[in-house]
Amino acid sequence: LWWMQASVWQEGEFPFATHLINYPIGMDLYPIEPLNGIVAILLPFLSVVSLSNVLVFINMTLTGMAGMWFGRELSGSRFGGFVAGTLLEGSSVMAFFVHVGVGELNHLWWLPLGLGFLLRARRTGHWPWFLALSATLVGAMLSCFYLGFFLAMSVAIYALSTLYDGRRTPKLLLLYALAAGLAIGTVYPVTQWFASSYKSGSIPDVGLKSYVLQEHGQPITDPPSARLEPPQLLTPFRVAQSTEQAAYGGGRYLGFLTVLLALGGLVRNPRKAWPFVGVALFGVVFAFGSYLTVDGLPVTSSGARLRMPLVWLNRLLGYIAEPLNFPVRFLAMTTVACSGMAALAIRQDRFTVKQLIVVPLSILAVVEVSNGQMLDWPWARFSPRTSSELQALRDMGDGAVIDLALVVRADHENRWNGLSTQLAHGKRTQAVPIERIEYFARDGYWYVRSLPLFRDLQPLYENKAGKLDGDYRRDLAIVHDAGFRWVVVAYRSGAEFLPKYLVEEMNRVFGQPVARGRGLAAWPIPEVDVDDEELDAWRVEHLKRVKELTITNGAAPNTGPQIR
Repeated sequence: LWWMQASVWQEGEFPFATHLINYPIGMDLYPIEPLNGIVAILLPFLSVVSLSNVLVFINMTLTGMAGMWFGRELSGSRFGGFVAGTLLEGSSVMAFFVHVGVGELNHLWWLPLGLGFLLRARRTGHWPWFLALSATLVGAMLSCFYLGFFLAMSVAIYALSTLYDGRRTPKLLLLYALAAGLAIGTVYPVTQWFASSYKSGSIPDVGLKSYVLQEHGQPITDPPSARLEPPQLLTPFRVAQSTEQAAYGGGRYLGFLTVLLALGGLVRNPRKAWPFVGVALFGVVFAFGSYLTVDGLPVTSSGARLRMPLVWLNRLLGYIAEPLNFPVRFLAMTTVACSGMAALAIRQDRFTVKQLIVVPLSILAVVEVSNGQMLDWPWARFSPRTSSELQALRDMGDGAVIDLALVVRADHENRWNGLSTQLAHGKRTQAVPIERIEYFARDGYWYVRSLPLFRDLQPLYENKAGKLDGDYRRDLAIVHDAGFRWVVVAYRSGAEFLPKYLVEEMNRVFGQPVARGRGLAAWPIPEVDVDDEELDAWRVEHLKRVKELTITNGAAPNTGPQIR
């Protein structure tokens, strides 16, 4: 959000591309939270923390409202709409999407909104509603690939299971084809655009059928922590056993009351509910991931891991655009379907005994999910690391920053420090301090990492004795010519002092720091006296080396998304 804000108001650049990260090459931002980014640009007076909170409230409210409309369209009752909206907004999936911090997932409202348009279009047969459905599919796909794909699958399941409508069937087929054609015609070129910037890896020169059905060394991109284990759907009060589980283990608990209400809707109105049973089951099956996993270990059959349908789906998506790395998010489909089925437990708008039972039960269901899900209460809060000392760089002219910690090691702590310090100094940096995203923009990393000076700084950063005893004129000239003006070091959590040997050698090579605080400092990059011809030769040689490293080595250590 801050990158999009600053790209427009500070850098004067197109909002969905920036040089604030992956400098000096820059990076496209359009696949990352485009809707939230637009809001961020329109609210430049809000801090990034306040802006994030505002966006959470907006998206949760929209999810409840869209869920209510979907439930009303499905059940024909305002009370049914209330039940659906309540269950959806209070679901563990919604809470998990907020908790995990991926802002584009907060647009969960796309699913009930699109399904509401689908129901209205199917019921009326009027083409404007099919156009609205198509527009929703496009909007969902462009704002969040996951949610767009989930909506497309939900629409396909419902449409195929309710396709026959007597004499209206040919017209219905034509209108569905129109909506699908418009959506695919708009989205497909954009997915290719995404794929060119966020590649899933090299694809062998084989046909689609061969790539999907045969073995060509395709990567498995979903880690075990991102897969649903069957008992987790109805196991309350799970306790995280690791930091990874605490971060990614939520969003799996459906809740007993929610399932009970959904079954009640199935019994009362099976004709309307059965298509959404299909949607719910589809979400569960694909949430299992590439391999069925129990207690963190894959289930085996005849010594081989039991493959799930996601293996072949991800091959298809990887060939066309990008695979899905976090299958547990498929439970968004299941949750929306269950909320709709629960709405079917009510079929009238006047007060009846059923309303007096179902409506309070939906509220109790939210309380049950809130208490039973694996998510601490109150929800975890995040605030940037205190780096106010680096704000002094804002008044020192234009120039980019080399984040030494992210040259040395890309881990959670250093990424968080990189984000926090950039919010303070406001300068461009070679780093892309977001897990997995950094894999797709590594030019800036290799631009700096390939230079001997910054490799020699690694043991000093790791608090090992040593000296910078090389000739670093070439390295300093190259980074200064590229626009880098400072080296920033943010060490660990900020509770520790900077390593003694690092400070001594940085002072000797770079001079005294221009800003310093506990566990952080910024040194100026000295200008080297070199003639243009020699600098040009160094630059050409360096860029050639950067290109070779980017191709042969790929991302920085610990950043690759592909796993086996």
